[in-house]
Amino acid sequence: MYHNHGVSAVRAAQQQFYVLLGVVVVICFLLELRIGMHTNSTYRPPKPAKPRLFVTCECGYNRRLGNTMFSFAAAIGIARLNNLTAIVERASPLVETFHILEPISSDMDNTMAYTHVDYQEYGRRGSAYDRGTRKLFSTIRSQRNHVFLLGYFQSWRYFDDVADRVRQNFVFHEQILTEAKSFLSSVEPAVWKESSIDFIHVGVHVRRGDMINSQLMRNFGYTVATTDYFRSAMKYFAEHYDHVQFVVCGDDIEWCHNSLPTAADIGSNVNIVFSENRSPKVDLAILAQCKHTVMSVGSFGWWAAWLANGTTIYYAGWPRPFSKLEYHVSKDDYFPKHWIPMQ
Repeated sequence: MYHNHGVSAVRAAQQQFYVLLGVVVVICFLLELRIGMHTNSTYRPPKPAKPRLFVTCECGYNRRLGNTMFSFAAAIGIARLNNLTAIVERASPLVETFHILEPISSDMDNTMAYTHVDYQEYGRRGSAYDRGTRKLFSTIRSQRNHVFLLGYFQSWRYFDDVADRVRQNFVFHEQILTEAKSFLSSVEPAVWKESSIDFIHVGVHVRRGDMINSQLMRNFGYTVATTDYFRSAMKYFAEHYDHVQFVVCGDDIEWCHNSLPTAADIGSNVNIVFSENRSPKVDLAILAQCKHTVMSVGSFGWWAAWLANGTTIYYAGWPRPFSKLEYHVSKDDYFPKHWIPMQ
């Protein structure tokens, strides 16, 4: 006679397993319920981290230092408003001049993932504020992506709200700053030093070069500051301070020696010195170390004044009225409100 004791034993074991499994499931449920009640919260899985989106600009060696500083400063301000991160390429002259704090890329194409949106400043007005940059992605009607700024973006309004951050990025490398300070120390008037006379440095930047030599630029509307302008601007400081040393930097030092007013033309309490045969980076550092600034024209002198952060006088005869260049310039956007125009 056949008995199925083996089959019965297997079924009993299966029943015991399922009972035990059910008990474990119930215990786990009760434990999870208890933990949820204890913390008074529900579990939410962590969200994946969003990759950073970058904004960069035209800041290579094909541009002068002052123009590059404008574009990058604008990128920093535009980044803050649009939840982006400003980034600069390692080959930029900015990196070899300043202690850049923003991210630096050795391979910009790879950093931008070969996918980015170009943004051209409104109307290609290089020295006017483009309000469309305040809501960048709405303006370009694009999905959020990396952004490449095309243009000059020469307005203090782009970075006025992040001025401190811009200044932190535009701190000169030690070698440049040391050379600038060494020059200023070496030209300190001996008589004033011996008499412990307090005096201030006023930087004078003279830009002529291509603006006077290029017929194309003259026709476009570029002008240069006149001797009369420099005399009036320098007299302003001589009348407001007891002792002034004017520190002249420029791209035509011979013209400066021959055409700028002498100390006798301005007052008995002034001294005039010239920086010669130095790199633009060092000249910019020299001007930035001065207390106040007399500008001529151009973005280099603009940044010298902004970094010095004192009283600034600028040449009001730029650009030429009714010229093509005048279309590209909004003086209210280009010159800070507290700077003083003079002609």
